[in-house]
Amino acid sequence: MGSSTARRMWGIVEPIHAVTYFSDEARAAGGALGVRGFWAEYVVQRAAPLGAVGRTSSRRASSGSTGTGSAGSCPRCGT
Repeated sequence: MGSSTARRMWGIVEPIHAVTYFSDEARAAGGALGVRGFWAEYVVQRAAPLGAVGRTSSRRASSGSTGTGSAGSCPRCGT
């Protein structure tokens, strides 16, 4: 795939991505789960399709593998 094709595809798909993660509805859904903060909501929504993970895995995924990044940002999620 050439770079111009990739750029055109990005232009088509990016608006869907933006609605998925950055809409008021998506933010409200994260808040309803007890997730606190924009980036914590974003990480939770990006990880959701991967299925349930343990506490350590979710902390590593959201903090660059140090396990300290967004710890405590989602009490109901076990982080």
